[in-house]
Amino acid sequence: MVVIELSESELSWCLENAKKIVEHYSKKGSKGSGTYNHNKVDSNLVGYKSEVACKKWFSEFIPLQEVRCHFEDYLQPNTNGDIQIKTQGFEIKGLRPHHWDKFKRCIPPHQLEKYVKHDRIVVWTVTTGDIKNNEVDIKGWNWCKEVKEHGVFRQTICANIWLKEDDRMRDLDSLKDLLS
Repeated sequence: MVVIELSESELSWCLENAKKIVEHYSKKGSKGSGTYNHNKVDSNLVGYKSEVACKKWFSEFIPLQEVRCHFEDYLQPNTNGDIQIKTQGFEIKGLRPHHWDKFKRCIPPHQLEKYVKHDRIVVWTVTTGDIKNNEVDIKGWNWCKEVKEHGVFRQTICANIWLKEDDRMRDLDSLKDLLS
């Protein structure tokens, strides 16, 4: 696990964009910005903080110009993952600290099918839905095909495929090695 500390300006960006995405989907009459059918600033903030932390971590060992952050413009269709390095797409999945032990590694089935089709990697993170806490724990990663192959169905606030066994999550050093 790696702990990334976000700066005040990074936290401000996350909060501003979490508010924008909630406003955008509220105007569309949608119940939410994604699969989970909710449209709350704190929920979107977990996602943005996780994505910004992963960008920051990747930029420690990959030239920043090679790290494309598709999450930075929610109005553009996301066809290459939240983050893309060269041709590899990454999906960033964030949970709140009190949900990690209970839910850990989950991906909704229809998202998982798309991710597997495009050979994506998922990065698992934990952070709070506020800007008081600037830390994001990057827990580990998996190929999405591993989640499909070894996962089990689990109903949470939506249908999920759950990679139950902790030892199936890959450590971050192995991801660094893969990308170097």
